[in-house]
This record gives sequence, C-alpha cells and structure tokens, in this order.
Amino acid sequence: MALESVHALPLSFAEKAAEIAARSRGVLLFDVRIEGDAEVQRIAAIQYTSDQMGILALDKQGSGTRHCMINGGFSSFIAPLENWTRLPLSTQATIDITGHVSLFIGALRNAGYLLRG
Repeated sequence: MALESVHALPLSFAEKAAEIAARSRGVLLFDVRIEGDAEVQRIAAIQYTSDQMGILALDKQGSGTRHCMINGGFSSFIAPLENWTRLPLSTQATIDITGHVSLFIGALRNAGYLLRG
C-alpha cells in the first residue's frame, strides 16, 4: 500500500525508498547504485521485522520501480551493504561495493526474486 501511494510522487528513487520506509513503519537499510547490470540501476532494502525485508529496485531506464519481500536468509548479502551505508561519505568513496551488490542481485535472482515489475 505504501509503495502504491508513493509511486506517482515526483521524487527521486532514494526519496521514494525513504518515504516508503516511513509510511510502512520500516527502516531503510541501504540505497545503492548497481553498476553493470542489464536490468536494474539502483536497489534499496527496507527492514520490517527481524525476518522480513522489502526490496525496491529501479529499472535500467529509470522509469519503473520493482519490488519484492524477502526473508532473513539474505542477511549475509545485506550486511555489507548496510554497513557501507553507515560509513561517512569520505570512507564510502574509498570502498568498492560492486561485488557485494552483484552477489546480492545474483542471490535474489537465483532464489526466484527476479524483481520483475
């Protein structure tokens, strides 16, 4: 419901992810750019309960937001991205998370969470 109410707002992907988290009483864990993926350019995770997370993805064209719900089985993929997000920007700039992002996207796809609109 929060996703639908925010979808039409004239906000950036990062702003939409934050607004969805706020409206749905979740916690935005991260919002990161994906380099080199053929389908997705940004991904965000929202924590709801200890075992439920919402995943939002911005398609490559920037025109559509895809989403799915996942369980805690992905925590080992999410932790490095969440930790990186908590770092100061100057430190983030020195750390390449491309591999972690690729592993997370691959794990989602392998588990059938292909994030197709």
